[in-house]
Amino acid sequence: MQARSASDIKVIDVSHHQNDRRPIDWKAVKAGGVAGAFIKATEGGASKDPTFAANASGAAAAGLEVGFYHYAHPELNSAVTEAAHFVSVVKGIKADFPHALDVEGQASKIGAEALTAWCVAWLQEVERLTGHAAMIYSGGSFARTYLGKALGKWSLWIAHYGATTPMANNTWSQWAAFQYTSSGTVDGIKGNVDINAMEKEFFDKYTGIPGIPQPTAEDTIKVVVNDKLVSYGRMIDGHVFLPLRDLGKALGVIVEWTAAEGKPYAEGKAVAAFKLINERTYVGIRSAAELLGGQVSWDGLTQKIYLYK
Repeated sequence: MQARSASDIKVIDVSHHQNDRRPIDWKAVKAGGVAGAFIKATEGGASKDPTFAANASGAAAAGLEVGFYHYAHPELNSAVTEAAHFVSVVKGIKADFPHALDVEGQASKIGAEALTAWCVAWLQEVERLTGHAAMIYSGGSFARTYLGKALGKWSLWIAHYGATTPMANNTWSQWAAFQYTSSGTVDGIKGNVDINAMEKEFFDKYTGIPGIPQPTAEDTIKVVVNDKLVSYGRMIDGHVFLPLRDLGKALGVIVEWTAAEGKPYAEGKAVAAFKLINERTYVGIRSAAELLGGQVSWDGLTQKIYLYK
């Protein structure tokens, strides 16, 4: 496991507990340097966090990147039941980060092998139902003891308080997010709050990298969306391919990669024709137009792709 670093992004996670003393002031949270928030949506097979809707809308309106999490009770319910409940609550609400499965506590009652299988089933079902990526949250000791290698294909959000480097385990070699304290303080929230370090690369992957796009040795073709340069594409076997996630970000279209299926989704629809290069998804010009809508044109003289919608 890697240690926290100065490049990590500050992210919090909240539930109704943070609203007990006073409703969260999300504008103050954002102004205080927090970039994102994981918000509790559901627990078990029927429980919904009473402040989920207010927290989700408030955080997004304040300009934070958001993700939603589900607290699992595999000792009580099937993975399919809990996945369906979670999806019914978050359906239609935009999430930036992957949907997170919180597995800890009484979940250990079913044992490591059964729990690993249960988590795999939940993650796969949520990705299938939503077309949105999923990830897993757990404590350092719990992950080491109960979460097997079959879960290694999903990103890890790990908790280990008071440590600079979280406890190692045999399933993951690195974390995407690291909850390092449960007693942090941030502007806009009265009382303690969990604070997390998120890897910048992971943050950028799911929220889009701000600033002016830059070409690389392979990506040299300018991609202009509604008269704005948003990315660079590349030529492959005489055909122009464009980075799908950058196009989606520019057009407000949700693009996600599902680890379980090994394929991308755009607005919940599977993308059939694509190329995965260095963990980036590329699509051809015609596929881009069909998937995202609008009209695409190619200027061979200036080596630019234009997309208008």
